[in-house]
Amino acid sequence: MDGDKGTGLWEAAHQGLGAEEEKLDRALVAGLMLEVVLETAGSPVDPKTRCRLVKTRLKDTLVTHLAGRVTLDRFHHLLRKLDHWFPLYYPLITAPSPMRSAPAADQGQAPLTPPAPLPLARRALREDRLRVWLNDKGRDLLPRRPHRKLNVGKLWEFLVGTRGRWFRLKDFKQHFRVDRKTAWEYLDKFRRAGLLRHNRGRSAAVRYALETGFLAVRAEALGIRMREALPDLPPDLADQVCEDLIASGGEAFWEEDWHNRLDVSLRQEVIGRLEAMEVLEEAAQAGESRKFKLARRWLHDQEGRF
Repeated sequence: MDGDKGTGLWEAAHQGLGAEEEKLDRALVAGLMLEVVLETAGSPVDPKTRCRLVKTRLKDTLVTHLAGRVTLDRFHHLLRKLDHWFPLYYPLITAPSPMRSAPAADQGQAPLTPPAPLPLARRALREDRLRVWLNDKGRDLLPRRPHRKLNVGKLWEFLVGTRGRWFRLKDFKQHFRVDRKTAWEYLDKFRRAGLLRHNRGRSAAVRYALETGFLAVRAEALGIRMREALPDLPPDLADQVCEDLIASGGEAFWEEDWHNRLDVSLRQEVIGRLEAMEVLEEAAQAGESRKFKLARRWLHDQEGRF
């Protein structure tokens, strides 16, 4: 009896420790998630894109904080728990606060002062160049009447949110709440002035994107290389893979988080080809998980030379 009681007490104590450890793990993941959400506040406006970005950054943060401090088994345990807890905590952390104040009224054509930029490795755009263009040339292309729907600050927000990806006239129209004709007129102005490029598509296939000089990635050269590396991939999917790499701005990503439209075997094949063609290079490894990034040659240098 005494032995049974002793065993029962030990098991209860062990379960208690396990429950406390679980609480600490949850607190750690939730705390780091909040930190990452705050860091990425000015990142993509598309909810799905931002959710994926936050999860990737959260894994990076776990590696940074825990490398050499916990066993590999414990690290993988936390990664598994992250996959379980993320969909539970992310909506709670990012939910709009009822106390959040309403947007301030437009104060006119004050110089553009965007939020503090993300670290260089985490930017898809050459933000300094874009900011100068908008403050210099952009103001002459925008309406000057008070309470306008389209101004320099809102245009900055929209363009940074695209991260260099293609967007539709419909996306522009909905973001600025203007009619189709007005949206087209402004997009055409921006294209002629050198801010945007056009995919030369027709009708519903028309897309716009920032001119490549505003992107951190050498988009045109990368596109040519990607077509050489992935000739048998469906064109739409190959373009999406290329677009995602452009939007990464050279930021590293975990293999299992990329690309969400590829199954595991195809993803590994694509990454293998891109490694062989010197598009991607391995940046880090944790157990069987590998992290990749664009090779330096596909990025514009910091001095602005091509």
